[in-house]
Amino acid sequence: MKNTFKTKAVSGALAIAAILALSLNSCKKDNASGTSNTTVTEADAAELATNAIIPASGGFVVQVNSSVTIYKNVKLSCGVAKDSSITKSSVAGSSQAYNYSLNWNYLLNCSGAVPNDLTFNFSGQSQYDGPRMASNDNSTGGFVLTGLAPTASAYILNTTYTRNGSQTSRIGRNYSFTSTLSIKSSNINVDKTTLKILSGTAAVAISGASSSGKSFNFNGTISFKGDNKATLILNSGASYNIQW
Repeated sequence: MKNTFKTKAVSGALAIAAILALSLNSCKKDNASGTSNTTVTEADAAELATNAIIPASGGFVVQVNSSVTIYKNVKLSCGVAKDSSITKSSVAGSSQAYNYSLNWNYLLNCSGAVPNDLTFNFSGQSQYDGPRMASNDNSTGGFVLTGLAPTASAYILNTTYTRNGSQTSRIGRNYSFTSTLSIKSSNINVDKTTLKILSGTAAVAISGASSSGKSFNFNGTISFKGDNKATLILNSGASYNIQW
């Protein structure tokens, strides 16, 4: 009887040890899963869209300013295509560093000798590294500038702007993902004196995948309010204020 009792006691101890081992392995797997199966959230998408807009990351606002500056400062002739390279970087010590190098080509379209519009295409590399996110992208754009007549109250831009690249979150889980972000508009009004955006709306589409392969897709609208402000509203109804 004693031998039988001892055998059962040992068997029970082994069973408990096995259960504990399985439990620990399960916890390790869960923790690993939590790290590897990351999902890009709506807040991440909003941060990505914000950086695609603001000057501090060389975003859309800077490219709008560049297009109008070209019209005002470059000697253009009807029907004659021109090109240039624009390279810019942030001031040393900035909390959010950026640099980009874009190749632009543009063409002034006219009716006789009267300018109708100025078309732009550009492409190149852009990077930024901020307190919340870092990104390395290929950037492309196609802009059409109208409102060229002296009597027009503002310039108007029809735009397509795309960033395609990889990002790393600097907060929370510090994970990485790849994305394609596009901004499309037809009514961006720009002040002829200050060259600042006065008003307009743009559709934004964001898609991609996390490092673990989980895909994401977000859509929304950006409304420019003037005074260096905009509002991003995603399809969920969530609203994010953007200021630069």
